[in-house]
Amino acid sequence: MSQAETVRRPFGITLVAMLIGFGAVLNITFGILMIFAIFGTNPTLTDPLGNDHVISGGWLLVNGIITLILGLMYLWLIKMTMIGSATAQVIIQMLAVINIVFAIFNLPYGWWTIFINLIILLMVSSAKATMWFRQTD
Repeated sequence: MSQAETVRRPFGITLVAMLIGFGAVLNITFGILMIFAIFGTNPTLTDPLGNDHVISGGWLLVNGIITLILGLMYLWLIKMTMIGSATAQVIIQMLAVINIVFAIFNLPYGWWTIFINLIILLMVSSAKATMWFRQTD
């Protein structure tokens, strides 16, 4: 492709970036909530057998920090997606496949995750999207 040609960003890429943004907001919000949850009473989790388990403050802190970092990484991924980085395409495809695999283990509750990630995978792997992501190489 010549340097004079400019590729217009496909609508699917913009939609994928919006979905990543939604995920970023959720991760940042829940990360902050988990970090601040250590200052109150520790929440409990009831397993399928009806037993209550107290979630420790250390677990909340570590998972809150990891979730917050993941949300910030999603913000970086939005930027890279909007400028057409080939790295962003690979990362999005990789995360979609990982989400699909883990959603299979969570059936019957994982159907929406599988559906959304299949759509994301198809949008990011289309011919127009591939042209968009290859323009910065």
